[in-house]
Order: sequence, then C-alpha cells, then structure tokens
Amino acid sequence: MAKHKATKIENRLVRLLKEKILLFVVFITGACVLVIEIVATRILAPFFGNTIYSVSSIIGVVLAALSFGYYFGGHYADKFPFAKNFYKIIWLGGLATLFLELLTSLVLPKVAYFLPPIYGPLIASIFLFLLPSFLLGMLSPFAIKLQEVRFPKYGVGKLSGEIFFASTLGSIIGSIATGFYLIPRFGINTIVNAVGITLIIIGFTGWFTSEVKKNNNYKIRSLPFSLFISLLVISTVLSLPKFSSSKILYSKDGIYEKIVVYDTFLKGRPARLLAQDAGLSSGIYLDSKELAFDYTKYYVLYKVFGVDVKKALFIGAGAYTTPTALIRELPHVEADVVEIEPSLYNISKKYFSTVEDKRLVNIVKDGRRYLFDTDKNYDLIFADAYSTIYSIPVHMTTEEFFQLAYSKLNDNGIILANIIGDLGRGNRSLIFSEIKTFKEVFPHSYFFAVEDPGLTSPQNIIFVGYKGSNEVDFGSKNIKANKDEIIANLDSKLIDLKRFNLSNYSILTDNYSPIETLAAQVLKSNYQDRTSGIDSGQVFNLISQMVGYGSRYLGSKAHTKVTEMLAGEMKVLSDEVIAQRWNFKGRGDEYQLVNIIGRINPDAKKRVILATHYDSKKFAILDRENSDKPVPGANDSASGVALLLEIARFIGLNRKNFDLGYDFVFFDGEEGDPNGTTSEWKPLGSNFFSDNIKSLYPDKLPEVAMVADMVCDKNFNIYMEKYSEAIGNPYASKFFDLAAKLYPQNFSKTVNVSIKDDHIPLAKAGIPAFLLIDFDYPYFHTTQDTLDKCSEESLGKLGNSILEFLKTLN
Repeated sequence: MAKHKATKIENRLVRLLKEKILLFVVFITGACVLVIEIVATRILAPFFGNTIYSVSSIIGVVLAALSFGYYFGGHYADKFPFAKNFYKIIWLGGLATLFLELLTSLVLPKVAYFLPPIYGPLIASIFLFLLPSFLLGMLSPFAIKLQEVRFPKYGVGKLSGEIFFASTLGSIIGSIATGFYLIPRFGINTIVNAVGITLIIIGFTGWFTSEVKKNNNYKIRSLPFSLFISLLVISTVLSLPKFSSSKILYSKDGIYEKIVVYDTFLKGRPARLLAQDAGLSSGIYLDSKELAFDYTKYYVLYKVFGVDVKKALFIGAGAYTTPTALIRELPHVEADVVEIEPSLYNISKKYFSTVEDKRLVNIVKDGRRYLFDTDKNYDLIFADAYSTIYSIPVHMTTEEFFQLAYSKLNDNGIILANIIGDLGRGNRSLIFSEIKTFKEVFPHSYFFAVEDPGLTSPQNIIFVGYKGSNEVDFGSKNIKANKDEIIANLDSKLIDLKRFNLSNYSILTDNYSPIETLAAQVLKSNYQDRTSGIDSGQVFNLISQMVGYGSRYLGSKAHTKVTEMLAGEMKVLSDEVIAQRWNFKGRGDEYQLVNIIGRINPDAKKRVILATHYDSKKFAILDRENSDKPVPGANDSASGVALLLEIARFIGLNRKNFDLGYDFVFFDGEEGDPNGTTSEWKPLGSNFFSDNIKSLYPDKLPEVAMVADMVCDKNFNIYMEKYSEAIGNPYASKFFDLAAKLYPQNFSKTVNVSIKDDHIPLAKAGIPAFLLIDFDYPYFHTTQDTLDKCSEESLGKLGNSILEFLKTLN
C-alpha cells in the first residue's frame, strides 16, 4: 500500500514536472532577455554615455527584435513543433550572447568612436543586441505551441497565459536582480558570459534529452559536434585579452557607471586619472599631487570674491581631488561631499591620496535631493555632477535646481558649476540655455571658458554665481598679478555675453529641459573638422544673430549691440584690438562712430587688411512699398561681418599656415548719414580710417586690402569690379584666378560694374584694394534683405577662396 502510494506521488511529480518544465525554461530565458537589455546600457556607456539616445536605441532594438521573434517563432513552431527545435533556439541564443561578448570586447572599441554620437547607439544596438533578442523572442510562441501539442485538453488561453506569466515574471526578476545585485557585484563581461553559458547549457541539455527520448542515434552522434562548438565559443570568450595591469589600476562597474583608474602621461607628466563611463572626471599628477585638470582648480575663485569659506559643499566628487585640495588649503573649513556613486570615496582614498579627515564628510546621495533635505547653508557650493557631456543629470540643469542652490548659500557666498558645452551659435545651445537659466537665479554671475572663449568646440565652462552685490573687475592689476595662474588668467577666460544674443535661447525648467537634444548638438560639434575650411554654419548663425538685433543703422540700439559684439569678438579672436572713435554731425543728429580693428600677429611687418562694414541702411530707399522702413541687412552688412569673424577664428586656430599680419577692420558708417540723401553719401568709417592711416601704419602700409560686402546671396556670382581692376592689381587678378579654379561657376575675372565702396578710400591712402561683392542682388536696400536670402554654401565658397588666397601671400 505504501509502495503504491509512493509510486502515485512520484507519477504526480513527474507529470507536474512535465507540465511545468517549459514554464521554468521560459522563466529563465525571460530573465536573460532583461539582463541583456539592462546590461546593454553599460556596454554602450563608455562609448556613447548614458544618454536618452542610448536608452531609446536599446529599448527600441530589443522590442523590435522580440516582436519579430514572436512572429517568426510562432510560424516556425507551427511547421516544426518539436522540443528539440525549441532547445536548439535556446542554444543558438546562448552562442549569440557569447558572440555579443566577442563583438563588445574586440570590435566595438575600434568602431564606436567612428559612429555619429546621435545615431551611433542605434547602429551599435542593432549589431550587438538584435540577434540574441530575436532568438530569445522566438521562444514564447514556440513554448505555447509545444504545450498545446502535449496537453490538448487545456485551452490555448490557459496555456498562453501561463507561458507569458512565467516569461514576464522572469523578466521582472531579471530586471531587478541585474540592477540591485548583479551589476553592483560583478563585471559586465562576467554577467554577459554567465547569461550565454546558462542558455547554452539549458539549450544543449534540452536538445540532448529530446534526441535520447526519440532514440535518434544519428542525431545523438551529431551532438558532440554541437558540444564542441559550444565549448570552443565559451573558451574563446573567457580567454579574451584583458587590459595590462601595469596601466589599469582599477576597472569595475559601479552602481551608476563603469569606473576606471589608470596611470598615463598628461602634458608630459605622469598622471593618474579617473574615468567614469565615456568621460574623464578627475586626475592628479603623480610627481606633485597637483590637480591634473584646470577646471577642478577654479574652486580658488572664492579668493577673488573675498568669501570667508567656513562651510563648503561639493556636489559630485569624482576622485575627491577638489575637496581634498580645499581642506588642505583652509585648515578650518568643513567640506560636505555629496556623491551618488558609493564606491568612489574608497577608490579616492586608495588611488588618489584622499585622507580620512573629520572635516571632510562623505554623503552618498543625489545632489539635488540633499539640497532639499539639508538645513545647512554654505559659503561655497561647487557643482561638478556634469562630468561628461554623454551623461548630464537633467534635474541639476534647471531653474528650480539653481533656485534651491541659491537658497542654501549664505550671503556673499558663491556657487561654481562645471558644465561641458560649446560656444558655437545655433538655434539651440546647451551652454547658452544654461547661462540664461543661471542668470535668472544669479543676476551677479560670470562665466569662464577653461580653454579659450573664442573656441566653438566643446570645452569646460565654469559658471560662477555670487550671492552679493559687489562687482569684480577681472582685468584689474591685482587680479592679473596674482601668483595663482588660474586667478591671473581670469580676464582672458571670461566669456563676454555681449558677444551673443541670449534672447533666442530657452530657460530650462523641470517642466521643459531637453538636455539630451542640446547635448547631442555639442557631440555633433565635437566631430567637426575645424582645420579643413570655413565653418559656414557658424557664419550663417552669426548673420542670424545680427539680424535678430534689428536694423543696425547709426543711433539705433541694434547698432550699439553689434558694436559691443564686435569688440568682444575681436578681444578673443585677435591679439590686439584698436577702437577708432570719432563724432559725426549728420542731418539733425550727432553720432559717435567706432571702427573696430582686430590684429593677428601685430608685430609682423608684412600685413593684409580684411575689411567690411557693420552698419545697415536706415531706410529701404529701393523698396517701392516700404521705403520708410529700415533694411534688415542680412546680406548688405551682416554677411561680410560674419564671414570675416569666422576667417579670423580659423586663422587663429591654424596659425602655422598663416604667418603674415592680419588686420580685420570693421568700418562704421559705410551707409553714410542715416538721414542724408543719396547724392550726399560717402562711406564714413573707411574715410576716417584712411585719413588716419599713418597712426596705424607709421612705417609701412599693408600689402593689400580686401573688402567683403554682400556675400551670402543664394544665387552667388562675384565678378571683378571695375575700380578693383584698376586699384587692386596684381592682387585682385591673382585672387580671381585662384577662386575661379576652385569654383568656376561662382567667380569670374570678367569686369562687371563700377561700385564705390570702402575699397576706394583705402586705395586713396596708397593700399592696393579690391572689392568682393555680389551686386546682382534684387533685394539691395529693401526690406526683403532677410536671412532666408542667405546661403551657407555661398559663404563657404568665398571664405575658403579667401583663405587659399591668403596662403599664397605668405
């Protein structure tokens, strides 16, 4: 009786196992899918960061793969409803997962940096995650079919419900386990290898068992080959080469990012650096313990503002190098350091000489949440949670965040924030949106470009907000004479906001903060080649900025703005700035005019003038319907200014190819008296310049002068101007010969019209001068001279022609 009862229980267990074994299998495979999906973000992070593009790409590719897997898996199951095929798919899924590890280790590091920053994650996700996700997606419909064949008495609804329940439950467990247990304790490589090996074992075991049950000797004899393939792939993956331990001191996945500490040489000195995902965040020189990155040294600005720092807060610690430097410098300061990655503090103590000190309090918490929770106030807040452009904490970029930080500052305290971005103009800009947002909260604010305020490529920008009313003159003798190099150079790093039109940019709020989109523009800018030619996009954006000011006729607010913009631009783009000022009495009004001259290589004896005018026409005298309205001046005024600014930027970045002296001259008053008649017209700025030529060139006049005017027309054609042929040769002919070879459809040496422009006074002063103008422009002196008439292509062609011509003069 007892034996019969035991047999009955055993039969029930066997039947239960037979019914539920597939549920267990899809539970495991469902978990594997989510493990791969979550780990995928860490696989891509070192190359593309934790951006919304990476997350969206991974989720989209995995969901697409699962969808196709469901579709084809169902069709395949109907044709071949055999358990061996089900387990073969699992086996192949395991091989595909291990193949993913091969691609990640050997291929991705070599190709990822050649992929575009926005679409790169999508391309990488397709090649890496599509195949294993597709194969695992085939399993659920296949399992439903197998259950239906085995247990026809059960309804399809019940069977499919059980399969999807088990698979989804596995996905939930896999998701939670990966985030809370696997990633914090094991490396990404180990996790991927474990998933692949698990799938191979399950697949091979099920496949083998299915063949044995059928006594299929031929198939059984073929299984050793499959086992050999499995072992070969596993051994290959497990024996992948690792980084040399002599260089990599630490490499492990933290809770939020991959953390690597390694020794290298920086600026010729031995250095130890901390990398978090795709960006370097901290470093020290090993020969002195000096901070390796200049942006981390800007904490010293508290001295400039006279802040008595007793309590300091650091949001984002990196290797704790900056708070360590502060407590070494100030014996009575208390520094709270808020860092969300818990392992960094111990890493900093082991590798970056951070010492235990009761004045340094480590707090593992989100920075914004800490500010909300704490009742402390601080004299200095240093926000350095924006360590890489690939992963910006959105909630620390908004007006609400800065308001919260402002509320935690003591009176006369300062906040510093390090944000990576570029100073290139465009419809959207991370840095300019952040600056506008920051200024909403901190009226007394300053911004410093760690590399150069004239660069349009990405760099560290230091934001400084002062909770006080004192103004600081960074050009004062005391500051420039400071022994600290960071403080002494502040004036040359200061970003003059008068160079830009912030009204075009959005204030970032908790409700609206498209950081990923803005960061993508920065990444795109980082991939630009700035050595091959003119950035015509930046020229176009400069035109847009000036047109946005309004018509820039003498006496207008827009004229004042563009004057200030040019002075600021020349300060950062040239080596010396000269402002020629004089008063002009017109019909009824008196104006102060300013010629702005920026000199590159001011000590060079052989010089070249590149000139244009920046004022625009007050009245659209050739506009039949709106002759009393001002001219927008996109082509006639703004185009020449924008092009010369970009040429100055290019020469400054590529000085080895340009060894002459270059004088960029922006004439005021070319349009004459705003209220004068056509017969009274004369170019005011160029005449004043020529009348005072000896004060600028006492020993030797420039070799040649080029004047650019009206140069952005979409229907772009420049001919030799008649006066230029007489007063600009041999240089004019040389230019047109060269330009016509480069762009024969746009340049012609054929003499077209006679135009009196700024080149005439220059020639009267004894300087060979020629005019570059597209005078066949139907919107000249009309209200239709607007931005939509301009072409980036036209600007690029003329700009590159000028650069090539300048090289021939060396």
